[in-house]
Parts: sequence; C-alpha cells; structure tokens
Amino acid sequence: MKVIQAETNIGLIRKNNEDVALALTHPKDENIHLLLVADGMGGKEHGEYASFYTAKSIEKWFKTKSPKTLNNLEKAEDELVELIEKINTAIIKKCGENVSGTTLSVAIITRTGTVLGNIGDSRIYIYKGKKLIQVSEDDSDVWYYYKYGAVQKDDLRYFFNNNIITACIGLSEDICNISTQIIDNDYDILLLLTDGVTDLITDKKIKKIIASNRKSLILKKLIYEAVYIEQNLRVPLRLRRKKLSKYILPFHGRDNASGAIYLK
Repeated sequence: MKVIQAETNIGLIRKNNEDVALALTHPKDENIHLLLVADGMGGKEHGEYASFYTAKSIEKWFKTKSPKTLNNLEKAEDELVELIEKINTAIIKKCGENVSGTTLSVAIITRTGTVLGNIGDSRIYIYKGKKLIQVSEDDSDVWYYYKYGAVQKDDLRYFFNNNIITACIGLSEDICNISTQIIDNDYDILLLLTDGVTDLITDKKIKKIIASNRKSLILKKLIYEAVYIEQNLRVPLRLRRKKLSKYILPFHGRDNASGAIYLK
C-alpha cells in the first residue's frame, strides 16, 4: 500500500511554527507526487513568511503543470530551478535583503524517476535494501567537517554553529544556490526532514524507527521522537579530544520538527 504523508510540530520551545511540510498527489495523475519541507530561518524576521510563500508557490506550480511536463525529468528539474530563483527574488522584493529566509527540500516523484532539490540544512533520505542513505548535502558551516573526514556525521549536532547555513531562499541573490539531481525510483521510502528532527535523531535511530513501525506510523513516530523523547545525547570523547569548536547538547523539542514521506 502506497503512503504519502506530511507532518509538522511546533516543538516545546518556539512560539511560532516556521516550518511547512507538504505531501501532494497531482490532480491529473495519481502516479505523480510532490514532497516538500521548508524551514523558516530562526533568528530572522518573517521566517514563516519565507517558508510559507516558498511552499505555496511550489504547490501552485506543481498543480498547474501538466503530467507530460513533470514526466520529462530534465525539463521539470530546469523549471524547478527557475521557479526557486523567482521565489527568491520575490521574497527579497517583499521583505528586503537579509530579512526573511528558508531552507527547502523538495521531491517530484513521477512515473519515470524522481527530481530532488535541496538548499539549506534540511535533508533528503532514501531507504532501500534495509539501508538508509542521505542523498542531499547540508549547506552549512559544519558539513565540511564531515565531508572532508574531520568528524563523523552524528557529531555535527554538537557544534554551537550547527545552525549556520551557507545557502537558502530569500536572504540574497548570492546564496540562493539550490542543488538538484535526478534519481531512479529504485527506493522503498523517500524521506524529507528538517533539522528539528535530524539534530535530535541519529541516522541509526531513523533506520530503527523505519524498521520497527507500520508504514502509516513511521513519520509520526519520527516527529514524536524528536519533540517529546529525551535522547540522552552526550558530546562524544572523540570530539572533545579534537577541540575543534565550542559544543552544545541538543534537547528534545527545542525547534519546530517537520517531515514528508513517500512509501511504496
């Protein structure tokens, strides 16, 4: 049974939910779907405006595009990039530079393949053959510590500058650089998560939750775990010995937590 879901939770600390999550089926083709998570930037004014405007603009574009266009993966990819650039310009025009920003992870699932787009530190995962694979890269200061082998990926959650991103939509023309790719549909699950989830739950925990829950409950369990369950995180000794930075301990419910999921 195919499952397509989106869920967002305000968390236990924030007064506003600046996240948006969508999971949609195309009105003219039940085999074409859109997944999206957008995380309005904390600490910036109108973060909720940037995420909401971005999500609604992509939703409108998706619903009005013909199935033929979306099934042409290269064309859909090109049009998505053009759309993001227009959204970025529109937000800057409305709010001004360096005022309103959002991350974005988006997937267009079609008969012939899947178009992925990512900007910021929300993440895209696929699950196949009982393996969880992150197919996006974080646009963040700390990602490079992991990318070049200085630390393990699970260590990134402990860096005090973990929330500083290097690319997003809405702040300026210079850093609106979305990464896109086209992948085959040879996965069992496609999963998009904001950092309100991945800062608290390790990839190992995500994999365990996927393996131990019914399809319809996986996303709800992931969000619930990030918001309400103490993870007992500790800065690992291997990281403390490196003394690369100041370290912090993430705590459950500290941020909005959102996700979107597609399961075959």
